[in-house]
Amino acid sequence: MERNEGQGSLAGFAAPLDPSGTASLYGPPPWHFRGRSVTVLARCDPDAVAALLPKPLEPADDGLVRFTVHDLLCDIGLGMDRAVRNPERCTLREAVVAVAARHGDRAGYYDPFLWCDSDAEIAVGREMFGWPQVRAEIWLTPPDPIHGPAAGDVLAAKVSRLGRPVFEMELTLERAGDFTPEIPAFATFYTMRVLPDPTGGPTVREVYASEMSDVEVHAPWTGNARLLVHAPELTALMPGNAIAGRANAIAWTKTASTLLARTEAPQS
Repeated sequence: MERNEGQGSLAGFAAPLDPSGTASLYGPPPWHFRGRSVTVLARCDPDAVAALLPKPLEPADDGLVRFTVHDLLCDIGLGMDRAVRNPERCTLREAVVAVAARHGDRAGYYDPFLWCDSDAEIAVGREMFGWPQVRAEIWLTPPDPIHGPAAGDVLAAKVSRLGRPVFEMELTLERAGDFTPEIPAFATFYTMRVLPDPTGGPTVREVYASEMSDVEVHAPWTGNARLLVHAPELTALMPGNAIAGRANAIAWTKTASTLLARTEAPQS
């Protein structure tokens, strides 16, 4: 618990603060995640992908985009022991569009669009790290609870926001094993935090690099995938045929970020 001496008895890491310090929506890094994921790789229009990248980021691949839906347990900075005892606060689903990007010789992903069903994850993503998270409804088919995944199984994911579909994907499992295409690792993620000034001053844009640590991918299955996009912001990407799909268990830790660039722009 952190106490702000300039605010009297108010305590906590993030709003809301109160004298007990327990009302904060989330706690400090590191954040620990574990759960399962379904990912579809697609080749999209390279010009549309490049147009989504803020400077100094550049495309890392020829229009490579990852569409991923996660079903996760996250300790939201409060510790995993507390997370497992409070699933109402610490379970979440997240849908991510991640374009392959690089800064210098470091390849990773930039997430121009991201949907989530957890208020804590949305708040910390936008306020602290710069992930552009918005509220959505997300569904993901679980693997067979008795036998686990098997060849021929179908896993589907659907994302809806404000009563309208965002994207959907379907994966037919074919074999145990990982992707064969060469893609950036699940390690470096770039974000842009956009901070409007409530006094009417310039809007600050800050580009960060975040390194995911202790990444573990378990029990991957790959197969034939199908992808449909519906949201207007996604149709500009013009996804082509899906390259491959993967279902897997995953765990990782998110720590502090590194500032890469800071600019100011007049409010418009």
